[in-house]
This record gives sequence, C-alpha cells and structure tokens, in this order.
Amino acid sequence: MNAPAPTAVRVMLVEDHEPLRRILVLALETFGYRVTDFGSGTAALAALEAGAETDLLLTDVRMPGSPNGLELAEWVGVHRPGTRVLVQTGYSELPTGRFAVLRKPFTPDELAAALAAVLAAPPGAAAGPPAQSISWRAK
Repeated sequence: MNAPAPTAVRVMLVEDHEPLRRILVLALETFGYRVTDFGSGTAALAALEAGAETDLLLTDVRMPGSPNGLELAEWVGVHRPGTRVLVQTGYSELPTGRFAVLRKPFTPDELAAALAAVLAAPPGAAAGPPAQSISWRAK
C-alpha cells in the first residue's frame, strides 16, 4: 500500500516548546502536509473532542498538564483508530506502548522518513513493542 500524497494528509502537531513547534510546522508544510498545531495536549484533545479531523498525530511525549503526549496518543488510539500516531521524545527511555517513536534530535530528512513509514503502514501497524518502534537519532 502506498502512503497518501502529503498534500492530502492532515497532521496534528502537539509540541509545548513553541520555538520547536514553529520549526516543525515549517518543515511539515514544506513537505506538503496540512498542519494544525497545538501547544498542549489539553488544547489538542479539546479540538479532537470538538470534531477536528486528522490523519496523523505527531506529539511530544512529555508535556506539562494533562493529557501528556502518550495519554493523548492512547485517546486517539481508542477514539480515532484509523489515525496514525508518531510520538517524539528527547528522553533516553522509549515510551512503552504501541506507537512509533521518533527520537530527538532528528533532522528534517529523518522526520520525513518517519512520517512516510507511519503513513505507509496500515493504521495500527506501525505499532509494536518499543524495540520495534521507529527510532532515528541524528548522527
């Protein structure tokens, strides 16, 4: 199965660090994705509960408040099972669970490759134990 063209893909970006969020929005839009961004899991969850549509959730793992990135990803897995999820983290431990993981720091090319891999897989197929998660580290 081929991944959808980026211009058809809606990405919900959740990142509490504003300078990084702006850089990621720019990169995602440059790749051709349609981006909606939020600075907290609380704001993203409110939008999803209000009916916001997305094809892929790209969320930081650790954010202040509730839900954090993993809790938001779990909510999406239950309430939006067709939505792909890619979590990003700069911490050394990988989050446990069933989501693809992109390790910070990463390059734009690594981000693009991670997104393509998650989108190419059937919903839920990018999941697996942490050892099978997508994990890139800038060299």
